[in-house]
Amino acid sequence: MKKTFTLFLVPLAVILASGRSGAGGRLTGNEVLKKIDGQQLTKDKVSVAVMKLVDSNGTTTERTLKMYTKGSNYHLIKFLAPADIAGTGFLSRSSDNMWLYLPALGRVRRITGHISHGSFMGSDFNYKDLSSEGIEKDFTAKVESFKDGEYQLTLSPKSSDSPYSMVKIWVKDDTFVPLRMEFYDPAGKLLKILINTEVKKIGNKWFPMSMTMTNVQDNHKTEITVEELKIDTGLKDSLFTDRSLKEE
Repeated sequence: MKKTFTLFLVPLAVILASGRSGAGGRLTGNEVLKKIDGQQLTKDKVSVAVMKLVDSNGTTTERTLKMYTKGSNYHLIKFLAPADIAGTGFLSRSSDNMWLYLPALGRVRRITGHISHGSFMGSDFNYKDLSSEGIEKDFTAKVESFKDGEYQLTLSPKSSDSPYSMVKIWVKDDTFVPLRMEFYDPAGKLLKILINTEVKKIGNKWFPMSMTMTNVQDNHKTEITVEELKIDTGLKDSLFTDRSLKEE
């Protein structure tokens, strides 16, 4: 699931998103995005995670979910617990093809338009966050600084339908796992901050096993802890269908 779909002092005016590497072998912004996407891409992924919602009063709600991903655009999320939302499912076959299944209603609801900018099941992730087909597809990037093997990028959305006016990323050049991401609302104000930690190598890929998304405007946060992660398991396309979305 997660998409999840997360750097810094030395200005690099010569490293704009020009398609060429900068001086000293440093990457351009768009080249860094390609590295990030390449690091995330596997044949498929299956994970079990605990999602904890924390409101402004410190009240917490805990959920368990299982996430299936194939390639860059097939995503399926099934809630396992607690009982009141168990069986709820989310399916994405691209950022424009998303569905939500609510067992209580017994029907599948398509997620379209500005609904896709809304909160996913009360969390601080929206539907667009979960259905991205790759950060390079959604944004162009400019390197703001590079120091001690760490890039800081400013991202501009390619689509006017993006829920964000700008995104900032801090990423190390040894793993290309974003460590921090800042998301700015359409008015240009800081909206959310994503922190990725406990980066673990599985096969030849690096993955964050702990993620915290904080909405600084609502003083609400979502913590995700990955308890199990397997890659290249042989998932079939038939898993990512309306029928699978409704299955227990």
